[in-house]
Amino acid sequence: MATFKLPDIGEGIQEGEIVKWNVKEGESVRKDDIIVEVMTDKVTVQIPSPFNGPVTKLYYKEGEIAKVGSPLIDIGGSEAGIPEGTKGPERNESIPVPPPAEIITNEGVLAPPGIRRIAREKGIDLSTVRGTGPGGRITKEDLDQYDIRKEKIEMTAQEETVVPAGKKSEIMEMKGLRRIISEKMTKSKHSIPHYSVAEEVDVSELVKLRGTLKESGITVSFTPFFVKAAVLALKEYPYLNARSLENGRYELLKYYNIGVAVDTPEGLTVVVVKDADNKSVSEIGKEIEVLASKAREGKLKLEEVRDSTFTVTNVGSIGGIFSTPIINYPEVAILGVHRVRELPNGKLMYITLSADHRLVDGAMAARFIVKVKKYLEVPVTVMV
Repeated sequence: MATFKLPDIGEGIQEGEIVKWNVKEGESVRKDDIIVEVMTDKVTVQIPSPFNGPVTKLYYKEGEIAKVGSPLIDIGGSEAGIPEGTKGPERNESIPVPPPAEIITNEGVLAPPGIRRIAREKGIDLSTVRGTGPGGRITKEDLDQYDIRKEKIEMTAQEETVVPAGKKSEIMEMKGLRRIISEKMTKSKHSIPHYSVAEEVDVSELVKLRGTLKESGITVSFTPFFVKAAVLALKEYPYLNARSLENGRYELLKYYNIGVAVDTPEGLTVVVVKDADNKSVSEIGKEIEVLASKAREGKLKLEEVRDSTFTVTNVGSIGGIFSTPIINYPEVAILGVHRVRELPNGKLMYITLSADHRLVDGAMAARFIVKVKKYLEVPVTVMV
């Protein structure tokens, strides 16, 4: 018998939620058959069997949380079926992490695993929900609208619950992706001594440059310029391109994989532009568009959300002139960019930097953000 453990997915991920078992005890599996879907704080992954044999034990039920390195499943048979590179029936460090789960069709319903999980928790029959996503895919907003309609129907059948002060109230329990986001943000805030610095940037020239590019048939959003400016500044201030290893140790990274925060129906997702220093602003822009689209459709691959070294979050596209973003743990800094304001003295925006004070002193953070400001105010410098 061999015990297969939850693989180390990387990025500091310590656990995953069992979304769905594709096997039962007593059934036989073949090597590379998908045995389970696991949702992490990055993406939902489908994990294949590393060997052949009958399933003798499942260690978790659907909905339970499995720790990285803990046993997932026992599969009978000899060690001949164990992948090359392992040292025994309980070792699986060399097993590659599979790509994330694709959208799965159940009884004609299109919905990603995270949405199906939320529906199960709420007792919602997905066949009664109208999907408004691509191809009729059900989104988080569809479930929210379903809840609103259901609540209105129930309110006509019974009296409203009123708290002593005469105000309506509702108990919200963190579940699914929202639970994972909550836990990760809490860990970041509790583990990292955050502080923020801010600068005001005149983006008048950047707005003109984007207009010129558009006239030439090249449409680029602001975000790729922010990414490129951050990369150039990181090369001058390498302590901000690092990860915390805990216990007072940090890993200074010599490559530039920039995370970009994307707002999706299921919650905030950070996609990663790999080797951004070797890509043009236009190339970065196209890559962000593709990744953002895949994020909203639930089609991201694991490699598209892992190994970021620094993160940029653009809240200005939604609203707000100022924010102090929480660091994307285990990184040490995050850049926030905000809404462009039309003022008599130009087109201005605030940029903010949140940093880990254990590694990045205030003076260094201030110099870094000033450098980013200079690149954005003379945007041709990031086009070279």
